[in-house]
Amino acid sequence: MHHQHLRAMIRELRAELANAAPVDADLRERIRGMLDEIEGLLEGGGEIAAQQHRQLVERLRESARQFEESHLPLTMAVGRLIDALSAIGI
Repeated sequence: MHHQHLRAMIRELRAELANAAPVDADLRERIRGMLDEIEGLLEGGGEIAAQQHRQLVERLRESARQFEESHLPLTMAVGRLIDALSAIGI
């Protein structure tokens, strides 16, 4: 998957996050921080250690679980991003 596609997915997720019904401020900031981290990895060529990859994906999955019931569109966007990152080894 090309980095441009991942960047588009990140933009989509940021838009979903901005438009989501009331979201816990801490959770919103954690997701924003992870998106910033992913964008930084993409800028740096996307090369990360396997352990860092697993931690990032697990943090995204945990955030998705916290949104699952009340914020379905955001949950779906996070899930798509997780799948895309896993497909390219990030």
